[in-house]
Amino acid sequence: MDYKAALEKIRQGQVAPVYLIHGEETYLIRMLEQAILDSVLEPDTKDMNLTTFCGDPDLYEMINAIDMIPFMGGNNLIIIRETALFCSGRKTSKAETDPNVTGIGTEKADPSLENLIKTISNMPSSSYAVFIAGAKPDKRRKIYKSVEKYGAIVEAAPLRGKDLRFWLTERLRELNATMTPEAQAYLLDAVSMMPQVSLDFIDNELAKVILYTQDMPSVNLVSLREILSAVPEISVFAMLESLSQRQIQSALSLLGEQLNAGEHPIKLLGLLARQIRQLLQAKEMVNLGLSSRDIANSLKIPPFVGEKLMKQSKSFSINKLEHSLLQLAEADRDLKSSRTGPMILEKIIIELCQ
Repeated sequence: MDYKAALEKIRQGQVAPVYLIHGEETYLIRMLEQAILDSVLEPDTKDMNLTTFCGDPDLYEMINAIDMIPFMGGNNLIIIRETALFCSGRKTSKAETDPNVTGIGTEKADPSLENLIKTISNMPSSSYAVFIAGAKPDKRRKIYKSVEKYGAIVEAAPLRGKDLRFWLTERLRELNATMTPEAQAYLLDAVSMMPQVSLDFIDNELAKVILYTQDMPSVNLVSLREILSAVPEISVFAMLESLSQRQIQSALSLLGEQLNAGEHPIKLLGLLARQIRQLLQAKEMVNLGLSSRDIANSLKIPPFVGEKLMKQSKSFSINKLEHSLLQLAEADRDLKSSRTGPMILEKIIIELCQ
């Protein structure tokens, strides 16, 4: 189950007795954790009926926490962060993975783990447990299968495409802010072109934008571009937009802002090379008669980003893009050997605009 489906169920009051939430997107994990907490615990008894562990405690201690009678007739919530019980790197026995082995009474079985699995399969009606793991779980484990059968497995994966758009809409609503369609499209395009980006990062930048534009009726494209131009990854995206429109002064200005802010030329070079490499791949596929959806599927990017690359690629020839990549590779070597300075990036940008 993805975070969106899980969140909708929780908000509708359909809270599973036990969850395994795993994945690298910590923002979504915190969101799900808070939604469960708000749904099952009363504010007046939250401090007394909430038990949290960082790492796996003694398993019998965990079982006792689950079986504990809640204070004032409410619910218990037990949260186990950074659990390794589901991790593939953890040493396993046959009793832990083979459903035909009962576990208790066997030489290699862990009785405390078997008892925890039994508890998960028959959770007290007033108790809820949430296991949180950063690593990918081992689906062969009996404890995984037990949570899957009697509770819910939720993956907190990085958001892309329509899921990211849904998150942005929800977050703007929570912040009581509005953003023009053009600004939303620009932000989603820029983020989707970045190799790695966390929701924490996007949320922080969004907060800055809203604070900066609080006296405006809505966040518009001009304000958004001005504020986000300080972010190297987004600045390079904007730089490529300028290059595709032959706006050389705008592209050089964006480069200058990054260099003046102290960004290392090698980092900017790497970001620019990645964008141009994607443009080259898109250009080659366009020449083969492939569609923007084909480009998106091949490059594993959202469809609207594939469409953006397709449009931008029409501004450059394959020879121009290949030559620029060679120049960037040479510039990378020269910068690392201190044989040249950041002016080499300006030269490459100027040639791309010609």
